[in-house]
Amino acid sequence: MSTFPPNFLFSLRLDAKSVPAGRTRLTPEFLGAEYELPVLGRYAPPRTGASDAAGRPDFHFRFGWRADGLFLTVILRGKKRPVVVAPQRLETSDALSLMLDTRDVRVIHRATRFCHRLLFTPIDPKSDASGAAPGVVWLPIHRAKAHPNPVDTARFETAYAAKKDGWQLSVFIPGDTLTGYDPAEHTRIGMSFVLFDNEFGWLTQQLPDYFPVAEDPSLWAAVDLV
Repeated sequence: MSTFPPNFLFSLRLDAKSVPAGRTRLTPEFLGAEYELPVLGRYAPPRTGASDAAGRPDFHFRFGWRADGLFLTVILRGKKRPVVVAPQRLETSDALSLMLDTRDVRVIHRATRFCHRLLFTPIDPKSDASGAAPGVVWLPIHRAKAHPNPVDTARFETAYAAKKDGWQLSVFIPGDTLTGYDPAEHTRIGMSFVLFDNEFGWLTQQLPDYFPVAEDPSLWAAVDLV
């Protein structure tokens, strides 16, 4: 019997809808249900001593685009424990790791300069407060052939809301902060994500967490900017 997960047997291709130019004020739930993208991965228990995952939460991943940049809304509900963000352990903190390839070059296994990895945390790791400011961090991709131009994450716009049972986060990523972003010429990008939560564990867009999703662009979904 094959040990490959069924989701490995096909390439995921999705449509991302455009965001009207008149919508400018970012809110924690900026993108509505019409921007929802399917989440096919399964949760894997956290490797932090917990014997099992706490169950599957209510998770929503929404993605939109405009000529001047990309929009992201993440909604996580069903938590019973507080958010955990540790500055020295960002990759095992509660966070969403987003991978983008502005040219969708998925025939290679090593990232090019058009590939970006961004980490969004519900709490700013640079802040001493446990309050409302989210964090945005650019991370180098392991084994990359080349890295993109410096990403000015200070220009990203964020809107965050903490809830009793989770959190909501929306982000606007200016297109000129992403090397190669040009939706007029390149109408398809590569994209994937990994959500980590200290209560629920890992959730990936398509493949289990033991696949090198964070570093291999050939494992990312193709997203048409429609």
